[in-house]
This record gives sequence, C-alpha cells and structure tokens, in this order.
Amino acid sequence: MLLRRRGFVLILLAGLSSSVASWLLLTGLPIYVFGVTGSAFLTSAVFLVELLCGITLGSFAGALADRFDRFRLMSCVAVLQAVAVIPLLSQPEHHLWIISLVAGAHAVLTQTFDSARNAALPGIVEAAHLVRANSMVALNVSMGRLIGGSLGGLALIREGTRYLAIGAAVAFMVAAALVTVARRAADHGANSSGTPERTSSFFAAWRSGLTTMLRNRSVRVTFLSVALGGIAQGLFVVLFVVFVSRALHADSTLTGVLRGVQAIGGVAGGLIVGTLGARLSPRLLMSLGAATFALISLVIWNGPAVTRQPGWYILLFILVGAPGIAYNSGAFAQIQQSVPNTDLGRAFGGYYAIYNAAQGLGMAAAGLLGDALSVVLVLNVQAALYLAAGAVAYVGLRSVLQQRPVLRERSTVDIG
Repeated sequence: MLLRRRGFVLILLAGLSSSVASWLLLTGLPIYVFGVTGSAFLTSAVFLVELLCGITLGSFAGALADRFDRFRLMSCVAVLQAVAVIPLLSQPEHHLWIISLVAGAHAVLTQTFDSARNAALPGIVEAAHLVRANSMVALNVSMGRLIGGSLGGLALIREGTRYLAIGAAVAFMVAAALVTVARRAADHGANSSGTPERTSSFFAAWRSGLTTMLRNRSVRVTFLSVALGGIAQGLFVVLFVVFVSRALHADSTLTGVLRGVQAIGGVAGGLIVGTLGARLSPRLLMSLGAATFALISLVIWNGPAVTRQPGWYILLFILVGAPGIAYNSGAFAQIQQSVPNTDLGRAFGGYYAIYNAAQGLGMAAAGLLGDALSVVLVLNVQAALYLAAGAVAYVGLRSVLQQRPVLRERSTVDIG
C-alpha cells in the first residue's frame, strides 16, 4: 500500500505544498499585472516569459536530476523558490520586469523540482505501482490548483503582492522541509539519484542524455504523443476565452468558473486512476485518456448548437479533468519504465521542454487562426489533435512492445 510508505507520503505532501505555492503565483501574478496596467498584452507577457524559460532551460533543469541526489536537489530548489519570490515583498507595480524575472525563475525551478520528483519515484515504489503513484502526484497538482488558485486572488485583495509572496515562500519552505525528512526516512544513497555522471562535464552529460532519448523509440513515440497534446492545449489556452464569449455569449464569470471546476475533475481522476490504473498499461492509459478527453471536448465545442445552459458546460468541464489525469499518469509511467534510472531526470526535462514548445506553437496558431476562422472549427481541430495523440500512443507503443521488451536499469528502495 503506497500510503503506508512514509517516504512516498512525505514526497506527496511536499509536492502538494509546492503545487499550492506555484498556483498562488500562476494565478496571482497575471491578475496583479492586469490590475496595475490594464493591458492584456503585458499580462500575457508573464505567461510568455514562463513558457520561454521552460522551453529553453527545461532540459538543462532535468539534467541536474541525473547529476545530483534527487532529494537534496528538490530541497535546494524549494528553498531557491522561496528566495526567488522575495522581490514581490515590495510593490513592483512600476518595475514589471521584476515580476517577469520572478515568473521566469519560478518556471525553471518548478521544472527542476518536478523532473527530480518524477525521476525519483521509480526508486521508492515498485514498478507495478508506478501508475498509481503518478496518479497520486497528478491529484496533488489538481489539489494545489484548487487551493492555490483560490488563494491567489484573495492574497491580492490587500498589500498588493506582499501576501502573495509570503504565502508562496512559506509553502515552498514547507516543501523543502518535507523533502528533507523524506530523505532521512531511509538511506537512499546512489539509488535515489541513479549514478551521477561526475566523470563528464555537465554539458557533455546533457548532450549524452539527449542522444539517449533520441535512440529510445518508446520515448520518441511518447514525446510525439505529448507534443500533439501540447499543441492542442496551446489552442485551448487562447481560444477558450473566445469560445465562452462568442459561442456561449457569456462573460468572464463563467470563464473563471469553468477553469476552476476542471480541477475538481482532476482530483476525481486522480482518485479513479489511483484505484484502477494499475490494471491498465501506461500505453492504454495514454490512449484511453487522450481519446476520452477528445470526445468530451467535441461535445463541449459543438454543444452551443443545442444549448448554452451554463450548468451543462460546468458538468462537462468537471468530466474533462479526469481523462487528462489518466493520460499524464500513463505518459509518466511509460517514460519511467522505458528509461534507465540514470537518465530519468533528462528524460523528464526533455518531456517538459517539448510540451512547453508544443504549447507555444499551439498558442501562436490560435492567435493566427482565432480571428480568421470560426472558433468552433479551430477547437474541433484541437479535439482531433487529442485523438491523434491517443492513436500515436496506442499504435506506436504497441509496435515498440512487439519488437522488443522494455529494458530498465534501476534499483528499488523500500521506504517504510
């Protein structure tokens, strides 16, 4: 039983605390910038900075998880995240570049923390429980979104970004303390971080990791599926607001409600996958998750032809959160089972970098097509991309398994 493993539970709690802090910033900073400037362009710049930092530095962040003890790295990163929000204790309304720097640093540090955590999981749980463990991690993200997203707006009611910074810093420090206790729960040794490549330079190890990823067909297929999903997500991020306004004829209130209730479905999805996910292979979780997500999306985007009742769309957005958790849990488990432990950090660094780049491509496409074409037409293409992501996972990974068995080199440490 995973919840009886003290080390795993502590890592879960640390991840929850870190996720709450992250969503405090992800929600609060754009609201603050828009409130100060009234500019949608400057507000979007906060997201753009985070995205660009994730794309350019994401794979380097993952490489750190293969070079250092992953638990110590997570602790150090969480402390750095707390330090990085200190500039927000002042009122930076006339220095928006400070907010951009904080947002960029947060993006890189979060990817480092997440890559190290995902790479550490195969060392603290058995292979048979990886899907369940990943679903519980994904549930944490949804819980963090519910808690941190709600508190992010409240923190700005008074004192500008000051309470936002204090709340995030405290949560990050709690995460660092929990990871430290988790490491002390057992002697991880080299098993917690693989075999650090100290004999080569950091950049040589980074290049070596990229080469290993490109030679691993299972990883290539997984990354292709993830890239298709990333493009679809980029289309959604931009066009979702347009859809609510033009197709549903609703205001920003419904927009906020629909984005919020999606996290409820994510929590439910984490519980469902945690209970039943171990009975399905990562390949099936990815394909079923993406296909279900696409089908629900098609109902949503074409629903205005039948009804514009808000309650109907609230229900659908709750439902669509669950298959997304299934897909992500399957993708993480597929990588963890296909890549040697010594390369897992770089694998997840590459995962986040590719996903962010694909999402950026989707956002750019949405900006170009959103006004030229019907928003419903473009969003139907978004749903089709999710179907393609599921098909790539199902067909591509099946052919990989038929050609050769999955080889993994890792040690399992029992943390009780």
